[in-house]
Amino acid sequence: KSKKISRLCSSWARNENQERITVHANVGGSGIKTVNAAYSSQTCPDPTCGYLHSDNRHGDMFHCRNPYWECNWQGYVDHVAAMNLKLRIEDHEINRFTPYREGKKILEERFLRRL
Repeated sequence: KSKKISRLCSSWARNENQERITVHANVGGSGIKTVNAAYSSQTCPDPTCGYLHSDNRHGDMFHCRNPYWECNWQGYVDHVAAMNLKLRIEDHEINRFTPYREGKKILEERFLRRL
């Protein structure tokens, strides 16, 4: 397999999925909003915590390892990511086109302000 063919197939599949999601959302009467998904499964969804670290995620499980206080929030990473993405819909600092490093910096600064 060549990289070019793999890229073309992957691109086609993503576009096909996007079209189906759009059609089903319109038929169902709901809208679609695109958000920046960087670090959404590594950030604690607890609004009082928000600790971001790669150690929070272990495979399909999330466990907040906040070293400053006992958060211990636990759950499945897909659920955690969905909760964080829902919050990012209204986020004015992190938008769809924010570079992932800049997004991480913003999330870490928010956490440090909570200390």
